Amino acid sequence: MATTTINKAVNEFNQQVKPVSLWADAWRRLAKNRMALIALWIVVIYAAVGLLAPILPIFDYSHQEIMFQNIPPSLRPAGEVAVDQATKKLDQLRALVASGRNDLQDDLTKATSDLEALKVMVQSDPAANNVYILGTDYLGRDMLARTIYGGRISMLVGLVGTITAMLIGVIFGAIAGYVGGRADNLMMRFVDIMYSLPYMLIVIIMMSMFNRSGAIVIIFVAIALVSWLTIARVVRGQVISLKNAEFIEAARCMGAGPIRIIFKYLLPNILGVIIIFTTLSIPSFIMSESFLSYLGLGISAPLASWGTLVSDGVQGMELYPWRLLVPAITMTVFLFAMNFLGDGLRDAFDPQSKNRA
Repeated sequence: MATTTINKAVNEFNQQVKPVSLWADAWRRLAKNRMALIALWIVVIYAAVGLLAPILPIFDYSHQEIMFQNIPPSLRPAGEVAVDQATKKLDQLRALVASGRNDLQDDLTKATSDLEALKVMVQSDPAANNVYILGTDYLGRDMLARTIYGGRISMLVGLVGTITAMLIGVIFGAIAGYVGGRADNLMMRFVDIMYSLPYMLIVIIMMSMFNRSGAIVIIFVAIALVSWLTIARVVRGQVISLKNAEFIEAARCMGAGPIRIIFKYLLPNILGVIIIFTTLSIPSFIMSESFLSYLGLGISAPLASWGTLVSDGVQGMELYPWRLLVPAITMTVFLFAMNFLGDGLRDAFDPQSKNRA
């Protein structure tokens, strides 16, 4: 009876070694990086909250309660907080009038009547029982809801920019690197021309010229103009370094065509580099959108992004600091997490880091 012998991998001590795939090895090293693992969980939580925002028990991000403007963060009902604020303002005016500021007598009278009217309204308005954990903005909108929905927009901008870079840049760079010669030279000169364009100036002009109601689409188009250039260069360099490898020569000998070689053999072998670039690109796209929003050229109301919320918060940061701190801290934590995750993925997929793990 014929027997089949299976050769198993052994080490120098003749001990059987279990083969480990690239992905399993990368995950093992990523799991040892505590900061990258924490960053991964933070990103997952942000993504989950953004996706589940419509079913979360939060207020409508566009609903206005004018009576409860600029309510500070509190776990108490908004009515109680508003009455406390009005009472403190009245006490300050009384102290000033008692000190001799008779010019504030009219203000004191008005503040007294406003406080009494507020107490009556609080008793009859169901919205007085609302609890705004992170406070409200200048129109009485819930900062928690606006920060969550603003995160959806900002993360969507980063995701669309990344997908655009992946689809265009990876294909463009892979073809240029594999074909080589004059075609590669012409394609790279086109990339150089695109790099020379004043990116932000073009985006600002586009946002100023077109209808602001389509601001999200315009931002996506503007990001698509140049977001793929860097990844195209990176992929081209990786393809050039691999296209003459033994396994590619073997594929050619087996009759594989250029398209099959690029998509079946080359791109899977540089997927780690693409993933790393993707992770590190999302923060840059979010920052670009935030910069435009800070200039007043971003997302139009009633929608908001982290950039527009920060821009609104800056206008009243001295009197109402939570309007700036809430979106700014939320965005900063996410950007730090994405950068830590990108660094962790770079170390995990770097073959030179295996001995350091």
